[in-house]
Amino acid sequence: MKKGKTKIIINVILTISIILIGINTYAHSGRTDSSGGHKDNKNKSGLGSYHYHCGGNPAHLHTNGSCPYSSNSKSSGTGSSTKSTKNSTPSSSSTTKSGTTQATKTTTEAPKTVIATGIQINENIESLEAGKSQTLTATITPSDTTDKNITWKSSDDSIATVSSTGEIMAKKAGTVEITANTSNGKTNTIKINIKETPKKESNTTNTIKTSADQNSNNTNNTSTNNQEESNPIGGIITLGLLGGGGYWGYKKLKNKGEK
Repeated sequence: MKKGKTKIIINVILTISIILIGINTYAHSGRTDSSGGHKDNKNKSGLGSYHYHCGGNPAHLHTNGSCPYSSNSKSSGTGSSTKSTKNSTPSSSSTTKSGTTQATKTTTEAPKTVIATGIQINENIESLEAGKSQTLTATITPSDTTDKNITWKSSDDSIATVSSTGEIMAKKAGTVEITANTSNGKTNTIKINIKETPKKESNTTNTIKTSADQNSNNTNNTSTNNQEESNPIGGIITLGLLGGGGYWGYKKLKNKGEK
């Protein structure tokens, strides 16, 4: 009786084993490779034509070559994430490892500030006439200075003033200094001599001179006209005298001849 039961149990076990072997062979055709992977030509697992059973775990895939059931998979995943973050972050980063984990510290660099090392007024004006204006310009070095603001100053506003844009307005005679300043205290100064405006000649003098010249011209013209008018009369008188003298001489000669 016991032997019969034993045979039945053995037969059941063998039958189940044969069925399982057949199913396994159907689902995983071919040999298991060195990585523990199996082919699944019919995609019974729903994971594609190839999957793994690492450590007896359910069928799974090794994404990026890493087993999700492995104790190193989390560290590997963290490392990949860290690498991706480092490549995609434009700012500088430093990486610190602690055991199997990896942390990323990201810092952002502050914009570089370039300060002025000098300033030079471009125009060289030695003198300027009162009432006139002139605009100055200045160049800051180096050319990539961050703050290029320029302020202008006059040493004496009563002689000449200067605007925020560098325009000088001369007021009266004298010497004045015009200074250009950078925001960090660099300066350049030029000295300008302001001259008085030249005076014009008096209109009264010109009028008197013009009147005198005109009167002189009128006198000369009158004298010339009188001479021109007197010349014909003198000629007539001369002719009359000559004619009368000739006639008188003729009469005298005739009277002598009759005697």
